[in-house]
This record gives sequence, C-alpha cells and structure tokens, in this order.
Amino acid sequence: MSVYLFSTVLLLAVASLVVGRLGIGPQVDALLYVCMAFAGAVAASLLVMAYASGARRATRRGTPGAESPQLSAFAANLSTPAVLLDRDALVFVNEAFLKHARWEPYVDDIVGMPFNNLVHPQSLLDLTKLLQEAGDDEERTSGSLRIAYGDGTFRLHPVTALRGKGSHLTMLQFPAPYASADEQRNEAQVQHYCQDVVVQLPQALFRVDRELHLIFANPAWRNLMRIVGNSVDRAPFGSFFHPEDREALSAKLTGVLDGHISELSTEARMIRSDETLIHVELRCHGVTDEEGKLIGAVGLANDISNRRRNEDALRASRRSLRTLLANLRAMIYRGQNNRRWSMEFVSEGCFELTGYEASELLDDERISFGSLIHPDDREFVWNEVQSRLLTGEPYELTYRIIDRSGETKWVWDQGRGIFSARDELIGVEGFIIEVTRRRLAEESARRRLVFDRSTGLTNATMFMDRLSFANAMARRTGLLCAVFAVRVTGLKHIAERFGQDYADRVLVHLGTRLQDAEADVNCATLLDKQDFAMIVADFRASSLGWSDAAAQIEQLAQRDRDAALDMLADALQRLVGRPLRLEGYEFNAPVRVGWALAQGEPANAQDLLDRALDAAGAVPAADRAPQEDENR
Repeated sequence: MSVYLFSTVLLLAVASLVVGRLGIGPQVDALLYVCMAFAGAVAASLLVMAYASGARRATRRGTPGAESPQLSAFAANLSTPAVLLDRDALVFVNEAFLKHARWEPYVDDIVGMPFNNLVHPQSLLDLTKLLQEAGDDEERTSGSLRIAYGDGTFRLHPVTALRGKGSHLTMLQFPAPYASADEQRNEAQVQHYCQDVVVQLPQALFRVDRELHLIFANPAWRNLMRIVGNSVDRAPFGSFFHPEDREALSAKLTGVLDGHISELSTEARMIRSDETLIHVELRCHGVTDEEGKLIGAVGLANDISNRRRNEDALRASRRSLRTLLANLRAMIYRGQNNRRWSMEFVSEGCFELTGYEASELLDDERISFGSLIHPDDREFVWNEVQSRLLTGEPYELTYRIIDRSGETKWVWDQGRGIFSARDELIGVEGFIIEVTRRRLAEESARRRLVFDRSTGLTNATMFMDRLSFANAMARRTGLLCAVFAVRVTGLKHIAERFGQDYADRVLVHLGTRLQDAEADVNCATLLDKQDFAMIVADFRASSLGWSDAAAQIEQLAQRDRDAALDMLADALQRLVGRPLRLEGYEFNAPVRVGWALAQGEPANAQDLLDRALDAAGAVPAADRAPQEDENR
C-alpha cells in the first residue's frame, strides 16, 4: 500500500512542477488539475502491479540463486523436467516439470519445501544415495525415483543428478516424457494389433471392475452368452451365474480383487441371455494400475458343456458296469505283474471269494492278493503266468487260495497281459472264480500225473513226512542227515524256444536221474517246475553208488561233515546238470545245489527245506540263458 501512495505523491509533484514552469498555476481550472493527478496515480499503479506480478511469477517457480549460475541457467532453459535442490530443499522447478507432474496449480505449495515430500517413502533411500553419489566433480549420477504427481498418484521415473562445482545446489533431471513421432506410430500400431487380437480371439474375454461390474467383453463373450446389442455394459457380473453358484463365485472373485487369491481357476454354471444353461471354465486374475493397486480383474471363459456331458455319460456307464460286476459271482481284477499281485481294481465279488473288501486289497492297503495264494502254489502261479505273458498269450490256471477265515479254496484264474502301444507290459487283468469239486478232482489228477508219476519220484506229501521223521531221528541220535535242494535253471528259455511241452519233458528226464540216487532211506521229490529236493540220511558207499566219489564221501562223513556234504552237492550237480539229448535236440540245463544239515538250531521239516532252498541261491547271469545245440 505504501508503494501506491508514494507513486501517487511523486506524480502529483511532477505535475505541479510542469504547471509552474508553464506559468499557469493558479489560473488552471481545479478540475483539470485533479484529472491530471488521478491519471498519474493510475499509471503509477499499473506499473507497480506489473512489477508485483513479475515478482510473484519468479517466486512461484523459485529463485535459482547465484551460487552456480551456469547450473541455474541450464535448469531454467531445459525442455525436459528438472528441479534444483539446495541440499534437500526444493528451490526451483522448471515449466516442463510443472506441466508433466501436474503441479502447476500448486507451485506455491511445493517450492521451498523438502523434496522428500514429493518422493514415495519407498524411494527415500534411493534419493539419499543419489544425492550422496552426486559428489562435487560435476559428473552425472543416474538412478530412479517414484515421484508424486499433483493428482495424487506416484510414478517411477529414471533420474540424473548433477551438482555444481563448489555449490550446494543439485539439479535433478528427468527424461523427456514425450515420445518421438516414430515411437508414437509404433505404439499406435501395437495398440491396433492388440485390439485386433482381442476382437478375433476365439476365447471369451471379459473384464470387471472392483464392484464386479462387467466393463468389457469381446465378441466371443457375446457369442458365448448369446448377447445382442450393448446390454452387457456395466452389468453385474454375478447376474450371469447360476443362482446356486452366484454367492460362491462372487466370493472367489472378491478374493482375487482383494489380493487374497493370485489367480482363479474354476468351473461354473452360467445362464445365457436366452435362459439356457452352459458350463464354463473360468480363469481370471487381478488387474493393477501403475502403482500396483488392484483396480479390477480380467479373465477367459471356455465352454466345457460337451465335456461335461461326456463325463456324465461316462459316469452313468461306470455305474451300470459297477452294478453288473457287483452281481457277478466272480472277482474281476486289474493289477500289477509282481509277486504280490498288487491290485489296482477289484470288483465287489472279491468279498465272497476271499472274505476281504475291495478297499483292503487295493494297492496292498491291508493285504496283498499274492499272500492269499497257498504257499505251495505261489511259485507255480508266478511261473505259469510269466510263461504266458512272454508269448503274449492269455493264461488259464487253477490254484489254491486261503481266505480270511483260513479256509483253503481252489480257484480258476483266467486273464491276460496289458501291453502299451510300444508292446511294454504294464499289468494284468482277468477274473477269478471258485471251481467246482469236479474241476478240483481233475486238477488234482493232472498234477499227480505230471509231477509225481512222470518223474517216478516220491510224492511231495510223503517226502515231507519222511523229512520230518528223518529230522527228528537225526536230532535224537546225532546221526548225519541232510536235505539237498536242486534248482534247475534254463527251463524258461527252453519253453520260449521249443514250447512248454519240451520244458516239461526235460524236467521229467532230469527227475529220472534223481530216481537213480534214491535208496531205502534216501529219497527225492519234485517241489515245483523248477526245484527238486532230496533227503540223504544214509552215507554208506553202497547207498551212494551213483557217485564216483562214494567211498571218499563215506570217510569224510565221519570226520568232516561239511566237506562231505559239499562233495555230495557237487556230485548231485554233475548228475542232474549234465547235457540231455531229446528227439535230436541237445539241451544244457544248469543246476544249483544247496544243502542244510538237520543238526544245529531247532528247526522243523519245512524250515530245514527252506534253508536248503536259500542255499541254492539266485541263478547267476551266465546260467540264465543256456545254449541248446540242435543236432539233426
């Protein structure tokens, strides 16, 4: 106000002086004098206002100062955003910064305050590091800061710091926010391509806002939902869901928008505009702004109605099949080809046959089916099935099982191998039923014919009785008694090359050789299609006449029992394992012999036999593929 008064008085004095010089002082009309004085005052006022406006404009943008005039002039004339800091205080901002960061209406509020107020808290450490590294050598230091905008948002910007030499001023320069013409054309072209992709995308694409309103849908969505016109705009997304699924699906989408779920993948029933039902697979995830704040969700909807119909039909078919299998008086199975016969599927008929529920047999959950097979038949079942699987033929066999109550049952098992496209065996499948008494009698007669009468050896049951007696006598009297196990290898190879009939005939001929080794006390039997067993309780040379070393074995038996038994084992190996000629073919079926002595730790007849079988051991690789010479 004092400036205005001073200007008015000054102009009035000048006017009085001019009038006095002209010699018209008192004669001048008072009105003219007053008008001239008023005009002078107005002119002075305009000059003062212009001066004050310029001063305010300079104040709004700050004063660069004189500490580093080159740096100040450079910042003021830059076309890219730039600010000057005096230590941490903002002392100057150029027009480009005000325009780009949208601070033009608030320049009076930001100039003079700490620059930290315009930096996101997560970038404060980056600002401190940037200012420290700016140094005093006039070299540029680069980094990035998240800057506050006048509209309340934050954006990440690369920044370069430059400090004037010998000055506290630091200039922060930001890259030009304006893209070149080529970049703008490229961006427009990319946007055009993206729009084409969205429009032509065969999958239904949609976007919802935070209030779950549908704000965008591509043509595929409209076709899927059979929507005509723009009735979809801002429609509640939940209105498309089936009423029974609406609440649950809305809750899941809300979880995506709240950040509790990163991605949603689910199946849903939706109602189309023509009131028809459709099953879709929904996949959606959250959409964020530049600051990482969730502002909505975008997703795809895929029609799976045909797949659901097929699945429903398949389930109905399975129910029918399950009902059929439940009413069959048989156990239908599918399992793995291992000695446990681990089951992957068994029908409900297994309960009547074995006494176990299907769930107890699956994956050996409680018991394996292999453990239900009678111990005397396990090797027989394994060998028979494997021989058929090797030739790719179905198998059919009869054997015994022991059910849950301990009852022994004869069953008939018919099945086949399951092979992959590359002819790899991946399992077995078939069915098992309990056989009739007539079939049991036939099977028993066949077994006696094949395993006993054909070899001429002692019956297996009688052999075990004699072994029990010989074991008891040896423990009571201390006399030498041993059981030998003779394991024949190579029969599987013979069956593959010449057929099972030849393998059976070779086994019979080998058994007749052991028949020559039998005496009044000593006896042999065929345990299965691989192993023979022999009791030796009489070590006199007359009873061992089949061996060239009979006399030596008799003498060793008195002083070195182990040596005598080893020598006898070698003799049995030479007796049974020598080459065999049958119908013009010569076969070499190697054997392994193990023995167990009756004396020692207490053991029953079965334990003694098991020890001898274990002593026979596994067949070495060299013996697994014997060579047969054809001499015609």
